[in-house]
Order: sequence, then C-alpha cells, then structure tokens
Amino acid sequence: MNHPNKEIMSKAIKIAKDNVDNGKHAVAAIIVKDDKIISEAYTTIQRDNDPTKHAEINAIREAAKKLNSYKLEECWLYTTFEPCPMCTSACVWARMKGIVYGASMDDRNEKYAQRILIRTEEVLKHGTPKLKLHKDFMREECKKLLLL
Repeated sequence: MNHPNKEIMSKAIKIAKDNVDNGKHAVAAIIVKDDKIISEAYTTIQRDNDPTKHAEINAIREAAKKLNSYKLEECWLYTTFEPCPMCTSACVWARMKGIVYGASMDDRNEKYAQRILIRTEEVLKHGTPKLKLHKDFMREECKKLLLL
C-alpha cells in the first residue's frame, strides 16, 4: 500500500463522524500495516475521564495488543487531526513507519484546541527512528470535522 492513502483517511473521517456523540470529539485514528487495518479508534477523553485517551493513543494501544508487541514497526498512523506531542511521541516510541494527518494545528478552534503547540514535524525531528510524515492530507475534508 502506498501512503498517503485516500481510502484509509476517508474511513478515519467516517469513524470520526460516526462517533462524535460517543467521544465528544470528531477525531479518529487508524493504524495500518502492509495492506491491513490493524486498529481503528476515536477520542474518548470525556467519555472515559482520561486525558490520555486521544484517538491516536487508543489506536496505538489496540494495535500493540493485537500484534502482541509494543513495537509497531512498518505501521502507519492515519489521524484526522494533527497529533499532539504526546501522540507523536508515542508513535516514535512504538517505532512506527510514519504518520499521515489531515487537519492541522492551524485549523484548531475552541472545541478542538491544542494544549501544547509543538508541531508533529518538530517532535519527529528530535526522535529516533525518523518517521515519515504526510501532513495536511485531505485537510479540507478533515477540517469539516472540527465544526461538529
């Protein structure tokens, strides 16, 4: 599978839309390895009363469990909103292959505020291994989620 992949991001957008009432945020993440979706998740911070339950962290936890490994080598994270430093760092710690995101921190609003304004690109620059990054992929479609 080539990255970025429109079919995968479209699926993430659908998951975000379908679960906005469950998670109170229209943000979703998918982890892909080879041609297979390993995990799908959405943000559940408010539902679970847990500040770490970002869509990306939820997807990473599920993928690690399914693959029975904390190393998610050769995996790609797709997310509808630019990952925060916590989520980006988790991708580095998991030794993922790369990140694809849609809407960026520049698109944030009152409901979708970033608490720490350190860009994904900046975190990746200081991490090892060096993950690949595709930013602003299907950005306009993902920006619409921030209005939900």
